[in-house]
Amino acid sequence: MYLEFICPPMPHSIVAGRSIFRTGDIHERRILTDIFDLIIVERGTLYMEEDDSQYTLGAGDYLLLVPNKKHRGFRPCDEETRFAWIHFSTTGPYHFEYSSKQQKRKRMNRKKYYKKDEFSFFINSHSHLNAQQASSILAIVDRLEEVKIDNLAHEKIFFSPKIDEFEAQQQFLAILDRIRTQDYLSSDYDIASQIYSYIESHSNQPFSLDTLADKFSYHKSYIIQLIKKHFGTTPAQLHNQFRLEKGRNLLLKTTMSIQEIAEELSFYDAAYFSKLFKKEYLSSPKTYRKEFQKIDKK
Repeated sequence: MYLEFICPPMPHSIVAGRSIFRTGDIHERRILTDIFDLIIVERGTLYMEEDDSQYTLGAGDYLLLVPNKKHRGFRPCDEETRFAWIHFSTTGPYHFEYSSKQQKRKRMNRKKYYKKDEFSFFINSHSHLNAQQASSILAIVDRLEEVKIDNLAHEKIFFSPKIDEFEAQQQFLAILDRIRTQDYLSSDYDIASQIYSYIESHSNQPFSLDTLADKFSYHKSYIIQLIKKHFGTTPAQLHNQFRLEKGRNLLLKTTMSIQEIAEELSFYDAAYFSKLFKKEYLSSPKTYRKEFQKIDKK
C-alpha cells in the first residue's frame, strides 16, 4: 500500500530518535493523533501491528505508521533489536493508493507566476531497503537524532539538536526522497509491489493466478518469478500468509468458531485451515486461542 502526499505544504519532521529493545521487550500500544511514525530497523526483529495488519520487520525493513490508527507490538522481541524512528506530520491531505506513479512537472505559463500547482509524491508504507539505502538513511538519522530510548541501560536520553531547524527539515525531506525513489530503481519492483498489495487486499477471496494475470496483463510464470524475486515466496504462498494472519487475528479478537473463520477466509474446509495454521504458528488454532486467552487473564 502506498501513501500519496498532496503538496504544498510539505510534510515536516517533529523528532527523530533511536530505540534499543531487549529480548522480551514489546512496543507500546498507542494512537498518535495527526502524527506519522516512520520506523527503520537496524538490527534484530520488531513485530508491529497497525489495526488488523501485522508486520515482521527485520534489518533494513521500514514501516510507515499513519496517524489516528492504533498500533502496537504484537509479539515480544526474540533478540536484541535496534531501530530508528521519525515522528512527522503534514497539514496537507494524504491518500492511500495501491500503486505509485511518477509525476511530470507542468510547463510554466503566464497565469502561474504567483501560484504553485499542487503536486504529489508516493511512499510505500512497508518495504525493504538494501544495505546502501539503509546506511545512507541511518546516517541522516544520526544528524537528526534527539532522543535515545535504551532499554538495556534503562534510560531515555534527550540530546541537544546537532543542526539548526532549517537544515533538519531539509535532511528529513532527503530521507523521504530516498524512500520515495528506491521503488523506481527497479521498474519490476513497482510491479511486484502492486501485485503484493492486490493479493493482500483480496486475501479473503479464493486465490487465482489467472485473475492476477488478467488484472496486470503479465504471463503467470512472470508473476510467480517477480513475487519470488522480491518477496521470497510464490503468489499462492503469499495469499495463504495473509489469510493465516487474518485468521490469527480473528482467533484472538472474536468468538468465531474455527469453521466460521475458515469460511470467512475462503478455505475449503476447517481441517485444511487448521493444518496450514499449525504449520505456520506451530500450534492448532484451538490451542493457540486458549494459550493467548491465558496470557490476557494474567
